[in-house]
Amino acid sequence: MSPMLTDMPSDRLDALIKHPFHRETVERLVGFIRDLRECRTPENYVAFQQDLLHATLAANAARAERSRVIKRLRRGQKLPADAPDLVVGDPHDLDDWRLEQDVLERVGRQLRSIGDAMAWQAFHYDRRHILALRRNESPGPMTLSKEGTVHEIQFAHQQWIEHRQFAMLHDLTDCLRIGDVTVFTKPDRNNEQDILLYELKTNPNRREGPQLERTRLAAEALHRGGPLPGHRNARLIDTGVPYATHLSALADAFDHAHRDGLKTMRVPGQRGLLTLDIHAAGNRWSSQEATRQFKAQYNALLRRTRLTGQRVCYGSGDSAARNHLTAPWGIYPLQPTQCAGLIADVLVFTVTLSSDNFVEELRRAGLDVRWVLPEGTEIESAPHLLEINGHGRRLQVARAEIERVLLELTDLQTWAEGMDRLLEKTESRCQPWPYFTEEHQVWA
Repeated sequence: MSPMLTDMPSDRLDALIKHPFHRETVERLVGFIRDLRECRTPENYVAFQQDLLHATLAANAARAERSRVIKRLRRGQKLPADAPDLVVGDPHDLDDWRLEQDVLERVGRQLRSIGDAMAWQAFHYDRRHILALRRNESPGPMTLSKEGTVHEIQFAHQQWIEHRQFAMLHDLTDCLRIGDVTVFTKPDRNNEQDILLYELKTNPNRREGPQLERTRLAAEALHRGGPLPGHRNARLIDTGVPYATHLSALADAFDHAHRDGLKTMRVPGQRGLLTLDIHAAGNRWSSQEATRQFKAQYNALLRRTRLTGQRVCYGSGDSAARNHLTAPWGIYPLQPTQCAGLIADVLVFTVTLSSDNFVEELRRAGLDVRWVLPEGTEIESAPHLLEINGHGRRLQVARAEIERVLLELTDLQTWAEGMDRLLEKTESRCQPWPYFTEEHQVWA
């Protein structure tokens, strides 16, 4: 697995971000996001998916070629005669090949993040489908060396040629990990549309296995309220509450950061927001001064927000296509260039609140809530951060949900109302996975 950006030395991080492959991909991401937002018909989606497929297969093939060279050099063998051209560096330097491999790994994830945006939009921003179909291990990079990949591409092509239906390839995404293809049928006279989930077999004589069982469970969870794959007590629960966020503040903050390099502001819910435009900051300050400005402005933000208790901070950095609960950056209500910047980590934001402030906001909304993370405990190692009681039930809130609430700048009054409805609707021993209504009003 390639290292996280935060684990890289600053010079390697700088080389990765400035690598020609990475810079070219940022421009392509902008085009993909613009094209996706213009998709209205099955024909639009088929054409869009074809472009994304070509880009994904090319990036993954290039990464595989670099991996082959690295294995030979690591064994002390000569550079193969058919080695690809190294874009930057010495072709006999193992570390230069590793850098290019890391860049292409990131490019692959960035393209899968575009695939995630395609999935959310195709599902009309209905989070239920994402929650049901993400519950599996990643299949790994999409390559034509896999027999199943070729079969899935042929199936999608056949659906279009014979039925004029869009068949979405799950391996182009990170968030769709159950099933191979989703087919969106033609709308009927009432403009209603069936969404069909397929687990394809290359061998029709193969017996049914765990993958087909997960696919069936996911379909039943979506259409009949059955258990979600992976846990017999896990259920999708409709809160019935329209979703609301404060993401307009993020758009404003990025506009300022594009001009000034950095921008901090308070947002409703006693949260502190910091945005950073890497290119603008680099044009304005040296690396050392940019670091000093970041720390100084962040500390000033914390003082203004008056955080007490345990501090909770989540950021956008290096999170594209890493199976988070958060919506993909490509559908955020921002300009395409800003969405692409988030995917490529040339734009970054963090949201900070404290345990005391969070509990205060939720109690003000009428919830009986308690922060359960012991003082001094690392948040990343804690299974639950929050406990909510009501309607004779207790709800434990995991770290991933708190991260989602922060990064989507969810309106806390809306979230509190949703959790209250969740407690009211959830049966004992049920592991609820809540979703809100009218999410298209936020993302579309």
